[in-house]
Amino acid sequence: MNPFDILGSLMQGGMRPTAGHLQDMFGRQGPGGMFGGIPQQSGPGGGLFDMLGKIAGPMMSGGQGGGMPFDMLKQIGGTIFGGQGGPNVGGSATTAAGAGALSMFGALAAQALEAAKQVVSGSGTNPSGSGSDGFGMDDVTAIIAGLRKPSTADEEQKVTDMAQLTVRAMINAAKADGEIDPQEAQRLLGKMQEDGLTEEERQFALTEMQKPMETDAIVRAVPNEQAAAQIYTASLMAIQVDTDAEKRYLQELAGKLGLSQQAVAFLHQAVGVGGAGALS
Repeated sequence: MNPFDILGSLMQGGMRPTAGHLQDMFGRQGPGGMFGGIPQQSGPGGGLFDMLGKIAGPMMSGGQGGGMPFDMLKQIGGTIFGGQGGPNVGGSATTAAGAGALSMFGALAAQALEAAKQVVSGSGTNPSGSGSDGFGMDDVTAIIAGLRKPSTADEEQKVTDMAQLTVRAMINAAKADGEIDPQEAQRLLGKMQEDGLTEEERQFALTEMQKPMETDAIVRAVPNEQAAAQIYTASLMAIQVDTDAEKRYLQELAGKLGLSQQAVAFLHQAVGVGGAGALS
């Protein structure tokens, strides 16, 4: 089973709130926008595309590349992970979109955590950082964040596990205001079949949809702070955040993940659902 396929299908319109948030985010490119750097809250590298560009290459730099959001995700994933470059991150468009989504979540999470540290410290400058590409994270964390291509079987397993946990978190969030009804489940599965997912992958997704809420189990599987911020970002993308139940779920999730109010506010601004006040 390749969880990047499932994640890619969810991002490519399978999970409707995700698609809407993604369209909005990519529609806010340019100076002062999401991909040009968030004013007074810029994380490592300035903006999302600046950060990804330093890792993936010039074609992703500064919000360049054009195209629809899903094409951009495929480009990010194909560039960072090398398209056909491995058994777990293959060369299909859906797989590349899933890999690109993981990289996008990783970059947003890294920016949010850095922005929160700057608010707490009162610093307006970015530290030089250490580890992978100077983003203040070691190589293992960069792998989990989808910001560096895995080079060993162990690293491939780590990034695959993170992709699978991300899928579980998104589906769990979708149940926040009630179970996923059969009609919605069939629509999601139909989209996955249309995208060429295997029976094993569709069955995994169906099993996750039919489970009761498993927030505690997901939180226990989170290996570090970077992954915690990624899981919150993916969960935020998966829902509209327009019901009290969804707001309560996000409050609970942020608390259990140990995320600061500043990091949560940054992520809400980035995804376009309002700041920390959106949860009150």
